[in-house]
Amino acid sequence: MKKAILICVALFFSTPQSGWGQTKIQIIRSDTTDFIKGDNGARTFYLKGNVTLKQDVALMYCDSAVLYRPQNTFEAFGNVRVRQADTVLIAGEELTYKGDKRTFTITDNVVLVTPSSKLATKVLKYDRNTSTAYYLTRSTLERKELRITSDVGNYNTEYEVVRLRGNVIAVDSAFKMTTDTLLYSPKKNQYSFAGPTKLIRDSTQLYCSQGTYSADSTLLELYDGAKMMAPNQYIEADSLYYFLNSEDGTLHGNAMVADSVEGFVLSSNFIDYKKSPVYVDAYHPVFYKQSMDNDTIYAKGDSLAIRSQLDSNKIVHLYGETSFFSSDFQGISPNFLFQEAKEELALYPAPTLWSGNSEFGADSTALKLKADALDSLFMVDEVTITTSTKDSLFFDQTTGTRLKGYFIDNALKSVRIDGNAQALLHNVSEEGIIEGLNKSSCSWMKIVFQEDTLKRIRMARDVEATYTPKKSAVPEWLPGCQPDFDLRPIKSSLTSPITPAREWP
Repeated sequence: MKKAILICVALFFSTPQSGWGQTKIQIIRSDTTDFIKGDNGARTFYLKGNVTLKQDVALMYCDSAVLYRPQNTFEAFGNVRVRQADTVLIAGEELTYKGDKRTFTITDNVVLVTPSSKLATKVLKYDRNTSTAYYLTRSTLERKELRITSDVGNYNTEYEVVRLRGNVIAVDSAFKMTTDTLLYSPKKNQYSFAGPTKLIRDSTQLYCSQGTYSADSTLLELYDGAKMMAPNQYIEADSLYYFLNSEDGTLHGNAMVADSVEGFVLSSNFIDYKKSPVYVDAYHPVFYKQSMDNDTIYAKGDSLAIRSQLDSNKIVHLYGETSFFSSDFQGISPNFLFQEAKEELALYPAPTLWSGNSEFGADSTALKLKADALDSLFMVDEVTITTSTKDSLFFDQTTGTRLKGYFIDNALKSVRIDGNAQALLHNVSEEGIIEGLNKSSCSWMKIVFQEDTLKRIRMARDVEATYTPKKSAVPEWLPGCQPDFDLRPIKSSLTSPITPAREWP
């Protein structure tokens, strides 16, 4: 059974390498010394017991050694040590040293120790000129709570940089990483990795093809298809900057955040995300999908902000010519503001809405929800409702100052218009022929819808009405009532072009 060999290598980088290459190995100590003199007078020394050898500032210790003076090399056996400035420690069973090249190979139970880390392997080659150790067998690097294994690698002990390749596995208290190639600095406690990489932290998994990690700040920088999957959350982007401790992140390029607890999916070119409380900013452009119990809202805007306070009051604000779509209601508006605590969607200024065959306009609009379903509609100032008839050229129209509407099963069933209410209604036969035109005004009116069309209207107070029993060749319009149904958003135009790589883990 061979004894463990301990080699201490300390590097003095100020010594000229040209001088090192010419320096002969010296015998400092040996309990017994024998030599054989060759034909040319050169000697081979056989050293046993507490052997100490020296080259320049490097001291080498072992139980026994053979020194080949002409070649300026030696072989060491048993408890070998090489000490140089007390900065590097290597241990093994056998060592071959080439003095002119200043390199050595050590085998069996090899250990390399620096002030910051410890490396264990079977075979190690060390170049004193570059201060680099090379290993070609499965090895383990340890630093405090960190443990890294790899198939091959090299370790620059001057700059404290380790390059590892092949089935690299890094495990510490924060995560477990598997990758193909890893560049690690024990002194700075920083990582750079390339190739398919997976990081696991508790129930969270992160994937990328390239990235860096700073352990002191817990900042992960992931590139080339970064993905993060958690039990209730999915994130992906071209690049992801993510703090492991706080679980906050910034996403760039083809970015997506999906949260099953909050019920939303968000995609954009840029997303800034904080987990608790939820804080999200997104820009250029933004696609947003919010799931509700009875429907799903799709929206698109230039920018978005989500704020979720500790009292669960989530606020979603889309701005910059926002468009949205639900199964029963669609609209365009410069601002789209949803407040969860109030169960209210506010649209302003001057939004345009569509429901069924009707187009709605006003200076500002609010939609109330109840149990995630549309409950009521409020519109203020310059209210207009334009409803298509069976004749595609003519539209029923109503205007007023204020409007309140009510929904049943997410469908608009009735509205009340107050304040200088006016109506222009067409009398249409079953065949779709315009037979006459009703013009009226009043203090307020109530309109009832059925199957997306105007069924009946009731007027009250100061009612004035006229009826023209003929069809006009040119449509008449109340102020602000000329509709544009071509602007009506469709679901496909508000659906994110980004398709998630996978569903929830």
